[in-house]
Amino acid sequence: MKRPQGVDTATARRAMQGGARTRQAVPAKDGGESRPSAGDPPRSAARRAEPEAVTAPIPVSTASTRQPQSGPTPKSRRRPDTATDPAAQPTSPRATVVDEPAAPSPVVTPKSAARRRKRYERAELKRFTRASRRRRMAWLIGIGSVVIVLLGAVLVSISPLMALRTIDVVGAQRVDAAAVRQALGGQVGTPLPLLDYSKIHDELGKFALIRSYSTEADPPGTLVVRIVERTPLALLKASDGFQLVDQAGVVMQTTPGRPGGYPLISFPDGASKSTRQSEFAASAAVLAALPDGMLATVATASATGEEDVTLKLSSGVTVVWGGPDDAELKSTVLGDLVKGAPHASLYDVSAPNSPVTR
Repeated sequence: MKRPQGVDTATARRAMQGGARTRQAVPAKDGGESRPSAGDPPRSAARRAEPEAVTAPIPVSTASTRQPQSGPTPKSRRRPDTATDPAAQPTSPRATVVDEPAAPSPVVTPKSAARRRKRYERAELKRFTRASRRRRMAWLIGIGSVVIVLLGAVLVSISPLMALRTIDVVGAQRVDAAAVRQALGGQVGTPLPLLDYSKIHDELGKFALIRSYSTEADPPGTLVVRIVERTPLALLKASDGFQLVDQAGVVMQTTPGRPGGYPLISFPDGASKSTRQSEFAASAAVLAALPDGMLATVATASATGEEDVTLKLSSGVTVVWGGPDDAELKSTVLGDLVKGAPHASLYDVSAPNSPVTR
């Protein structure tokens, strides 16, 4: 450490040694702190009695008259040599500090600052819109997939691979299946999704025996037509013979002679068209409600109202049936009445809980 100019070290050292002689301490017995002896004055008095060596004027020597101090350097001021003394070397990496020259700071111009600002704003915008961009991407992928699938389905459906080549007719008994296929032959070669179902309906409507139908497209090139035929129920007298009709009154067949196994629905002479329609509806409803096997035993059926239908069996017995309700119960009661009164000519089962025989 360099001493300040104008300080006489020998005079300052003598002043400090003189002040130190005035304070002597008695060593402690147990190695504790030293304490003053009994004959010594108090510390405050000792401080007051110290000579004012440090306040006395110190002679100032000039640089030309100052002599270098001879003799060894005091140990308290000697700086250890870390190169020769291993004990003086640092024991941890933190003790060694190497000062590196600081890197020169880059020069910031307005253009570079603007570019940095834009990059920062773009990064922040991407960070805050990451979730919305992911949702938008998911929606786009989903919609694109659906569009691709639909487009592929449309292209495949209108391709020649899906053209109609075969027509299968199911459920045809009275209806000629070959005639049905021939009627629908104009649809052959048309892709299944482009079939004209209105034309199919018009062609099948020409068959009187078809009550209802359903179509089913079976890829790659088959059309299945399921037919429900009309059920013949009764006969109607016509000018050219007899007409076989179903419950709806649709003529299924016309024959010059009366076919067996079906009852004849009769009407009063001179009945109007509306009367004939209402009486036919009432008689047909009763005949359709008869149990299996009883219809073939009925010869004729007539009606004077919806709840007043009379049946005449092939044996000549007259049965007052009433309405179409409770057909099973009426049939059971009629069978019991025939067994109980086989020689009766009239059985009234219109009220099955209280039948009447004559």
